[in-house]
Amino acid sequence: MNKKKIAVFQKYKAAAFIALLVLISVGISYYAMSLFLTQGLAHRPLHTDNANNEPSLKNIGGEWWEARRLIYHNIPARILFSTPLSKNKSPDKINQAVWHEFDRIGRLFNPFDPESEISRLNAIKQSCPITVAKDVYSVMHISQYLWHDSNGQFDPTMWQIKRLWQTAEKNQQIPSKKDIAAALQWTGFNKIQFSDAIENTIYFTDHPVKFDFGGMVKGYAVDQARQILLDSGVTAGLVQLGGEICAFGNNNENPWRFGIQHPRQMDKVWGVISSFNSLRVSTSGNYRQPIQINGNDFYHIFSPQTGKPVSEKILGVTTVSIDSKETNARLDGIATAITVMGATKGLALAEKLKIDALILYETKGGTIEEIMTDGLSIHYTPNND
Repeated sequence: MNKKKIAVFQKYKAAAFIALLVLISVGISYYAMSLFLTQGLAHRPLHTDNANNEPSLKNIGGEWWEARRLIYHNIPARILFSTPLSKNKSPDKINQAVWHEFDRIGRLFNPFDPESEISRLNAIKQSCPITVAKDVYSVMHISQYLWHDSNGQFDPTMWQIKRLWQTAEKNQQIPSKKDIAAALQWTGFNKIQFSDAIENTIYFTDHPVKFDFGGMVKGYAVDQARQILLDSGVTAGLVQLGGEICAFGNNNENPWRFGIQHPRQMDKVWGVISSFNSLRVSTSGNYRQPIQINGNDFYHIFSPQTGKPVSEKILGVTTVSIDSKETNARLDGIATAITVMGATKGLALAEKLKIDALILYETKGGTIEEIMTDGLSIHYTPNND
């Protein structure tokens, strides 16, 4: 095996992102930052073109290929895969199929796009049965189970609350209790029912309900991209969309390794998760996309009970599945729910749902502490530097 190590560092503005450092050995070892981004890049440019002009694919050694680009309002996306050149689809065809799938999912779920499926649903006034796209129906089903398992702490019907706080940021004025209560009136996934008689059909028991699947859809997009790689004959690979990452297959007899961003020191890694088996990881943190009103930062995730941003004391949540026993969609949603619930109740939820989790939180004294599920300890190495 070629043991030469190549370090690839990417540096971004600290206030604009949440970073997840990724270390991947593929004969040649890769070390890269994966992160959520809301402002310009400070490293070599990534592709920002439409998915119909997918990013160019690069051979990075042997049968390994890589492509990367910004999608979904400047979130870094990356695919890395190994496929025998003598079999299956060509690497370029695989690359094209993955990026087209990312684009298709984005066009379905973007609530800011008036032409999206979610915007169509959000504009409906009546409560009659509504047939939705198969992907939307699937994500709704996953959401329903997680809404129930988390006692309503994961709730993708918070669109009106989100818009209320976005307007508050624009006007630099915190919403009134009356406005919050009015918006909360139309939240709650218990207001959505699924038809047993008509395929991919839902109806509302109360309306108007408006959806925002931002707490799950990036994970779902990773799931769909991973499936395309597998269906194309890819034997090992990685899909990354911001903090949503899955890795599968033999990594040239090396472990897959994922570094967790330090929540306060953007140039440091808090710890590393590694496994020789397949891995799925979802990371959420309050240092990404804060709402800023009158000089104060508020979390971009909201409590379904209060309609207000959740506590800033939860600095980061990483949910993990070894051997790919979970989907990234569920891991993404569970990370969101844990952020809402707080460290102790969030850890209990992870254990209840039989996934691993690492939670970073701020103590009363201002220091950072971590708690994790027991199963994660054998795969987790803290950074003691």
